[in-house]
Amino acid sequence: MELKMQTSLFLILGAIVSMVGWMFIYPADGDGSASAADNAAALMGDPGLAKVGMLLGFGGMGAMMMGFLNIARKMAAGTGLGAAFANVSGVFSLALIVVMTFLVGVEWAVVEASSAEIGTALMQISSASETSFMVCVGLLLLTLGIGIIVEKNYHVIIGGVAAIIGVTFLIGIVGGAADLFGFIGWIGMLLTAIALGVQTLRSQS
Repeated sequence: MELKMQTSLFLILGAIVSMVGWMFIYPADGDGSASAADNAAALMGDPGLAKVGMLLGFGGMGAMMMGFLNIARKMAAGTGLGAAFANVSGVFSLALIVVMTFLVGVEWAVVEASSAEIGTALMQISSASETSFMVCVGLLLLTLGIGIIVEKNYHVIIGGVAAIIGVTFLIGIVGGAADLFGFIGWIGMLLTAIALGVQTLRSQS
């Protein structure tokens, strides 16, 4: 499989699979409005559905990050100013793949916890990781967007949207409205991934 095709599939299918997993299958409340105890109870109450949802959700997110990493690595191999921004973006993409792998293990442990107290404690670890996630995704999209705008290897509108979405994630951390900005940023990230995947696919044909 050619790298462009692989990148397109990671971005497009990753975004779609992630959205299906989080919005339609994952039984807990993923927008941050529910408590850790409530989310743990929801996961433990329907372990089969919870495992499918988290595999699709975290798996799709991981695939997207690999797509972003492929784009960043290709841009970083250049000599232009955008290569410096892409290099930073690639580091955060790789970090997020590790985060997704860690979190699926934590939430899997919630499902199989022997008591509600243990499940809640584990769910608090997962919830606490949201800040790290938003920082990494925000900086990933911001630096990737700037790199695209500078290099013009993708449509500059996509680069601009990616940068704005990155800022949205970062504002959510310091602005006291992490749930709202996180949801807006997440939807924007999915759309950015699909747009990059489609343009990558079109450039191959």
